[in-house]
Amino acid sequence: MVACAANGQTFLNELRKDVPGEGKVTVVQSAEIDQLVNGKQQEQPATQPQQQQPDEEAQEEHKPDSARRMPIIIGENGEEDLTTPIDTRKKVMRRSYKMQGYRVQVYSGGNSRADRQRAETAGAVMKANFPDQPIYTHFYSPSWKCRMGNYKSQAEAQAYLSRVRKLGYRQACIVKGMIQVQY
Repeated sequence: MVACAANGQTFLNELRKDVPGEGKVTVVQSAEIDQLVNGKQQEQPATQPQQQQPDEEAQEEHKPDSARRMPIIIGENGEEDLTTPIDTRKKVMRRSYKMQGYRVQVYSGGNSRADRQRAETAGAVMKANFPDQPIYTHFYSPSWKCRMGNYKSQAEAQAYLSRVRKLGYRQACIVKGMIQVQY
């Protein structure tokens, strides 16, 4: 590793030094990386071409998860519902056991990226409309599925099924399987 001099030279300036008998190092990087490596923005040497600023889409990719936009939820009137924040964190059921039960299958698609996106969108809509219900979006080979709830009886699942179908998910159905129930 090359040590930086105490007079304020940066790591890159040390690399760019022209030393007789040694090769020449050319470093091209974005201003963000330069700031990360050097700790502050520095002026570029006159021999370096000006760096282009990244566009907004590239900056969006590097934002932390908390700064990214939440899923868009369409309300009953057909407009975006911006009033209700959605908790998209996964919930862990503590002190629970597994048993045979029922879930409402909201969406079932193929194994493409578009099908995955549709399953995740259906999960976001269900989370917005039923915040108290657990939502499961998984790849059950060979298709993506979005399922909701942990219901002990078929009648309980049927009540939620009718509410899901009113939201426009006509293909929704009840499926039997292992569910998690709290003590």
